[in-house]
Amino acid sequence: MIRRALLAAVVASQLGVSAALAQTAPASVPTPASVQAQPQTQAQAPAPASTETVIVNAGSIGLRTGYDSNPTDTLGARGSMFATQTINYDYLRGSLQDGIIGLNVKFADTQYDPGVAAPSTTAIITASGAIELAPKLALRTTLTTTVDDSWARRAHGVQLRNRVEYDTTDFRIFANVDTGINALNERNIFTLGDFLPQDENFVTRTFMPGFAYKFGTGEIGTSLVLSRVAYLAPDIFGLDRSHNIVQPNAFFNVKTNGVEVEGSVSPYLAQYDTTDFDDVKQLLYTAKVRYQTGAWTFGVGSSRTVSDTTLSFASLDVGQSNEASLSYKFDDKNAISVLARYRRDDYLNTDLWSTTFLTGLDFAHDFGDGYIGTAGASVRQVRRPDEVQPWAVNVQIGFQKKLDFGDPPKAADAKVGEIKPKS
Repeated sequence: MIRRALLAAVVASQLGVSAALAQTAPASVPTPASVQAQPQTQAQAPAPASTETVIVNAGSIGLRTGYDSNPTDTLGARGSMFATQTINYDYLRGSLQDGIIGLNVKFADTQYDPGVAAPSTTAIITASGAIELAPKLALRTTLTTTVDDSWARRAHGVQLRNRVEYDTTDFRIFANVDTGINALNERNIFTLGDFLPQDENFVTRTFMPGFAYKFGTGEIGTSLVLSRVAYLAPDIFGLDRSHNIVQPNAFFNVKTNGVEVEGSVSPYLAQYDTTDFDDVKQLLYTAKVRYQTGAWTFGVGSSRTVSDTTLSFASLDVGQSNEASLSYKFDDKNAISVLARYRRDDYLNTDLWSTTFLTGLDFAHDFGDGYIGTAGASVRQVRRPDEVQPWAVNVQIGFQKKLDFGDPPKAADAKVGEIKPKS
């Protein structure tokens, strides 16, 4: 499902507000397969000098309300008013030499008419630490807890990641070791069935070494994912979803003359323990181009990814997504954006699929002193086998306040440049 809050993040970015602080819900929490299927293509942020102390202590709170004519994207469903509260917090302090600790919190809760749709709650909490082991060699550890609950999906997970990286001005060598525990439960949206009697629980263990060569305007590199996904019990039909993943990946990113280009290509192989499911071979990729000239910002993106699913007899969900956006910044206080996005999900080992097309526009205004207001409208249409739904409409207004803890006061226009993220 394409989140209707997506537009607010795009236009808010034109006022300089980071995506993490934009008036939107956190992005959908991916299940482990999707994490493995989306290798990092963006350049790592420049690491601070080992003795340089970094201090970040900021957040935001927001409220968004509006009306959606079909919040569940199902035939015959009724519309509902909704209200969404967002809370974001980011803390980072220390130096690589003495140790860096961090905490990042993203929370969003949306309430609908109880007779139309259950509440939707998304929370991502990440605790992180970093320490310099030797000159240019650092260890970074993150512990992430995710919750993504809605009327059709319940996904909970905990992941521990240890990353060792040797980073120089010319290249970087890295290796990730991840361990995750996950619980997933999805409705059968094609039959409007209920949730499974119990969640499907699985453990993931992943090793990913990689190398990247740096040049003046970007980098190019490669990595290899070796992963084990072990389900703790067969599914409701007695089928075993446990499998091994092998996924080589090549990636690059370039930034020059106002143009940002990044991409990756990745053959994906999943081999199942039994013959309950066919082995999966897919070619995955990500591609993104962003160009800014004056007050205009153009963006296009495309991706093909994989995620886990509990849909009966389906092995994995392959998602193909394409989008384009156009934003215009009138001045430091006002911006407008138009977005179009198409997504198709194919459930492997079945004939089931779903497509969503969304388009809309959004407007953002900075009131000064960290207060940002947004207003937007969008339409979307969902198609499934033998099912074409009427166009659904979503209209909303939002308001958020950026909070600075401990930072010296800044002019309102300076805060605008910080409060909203890149799209």
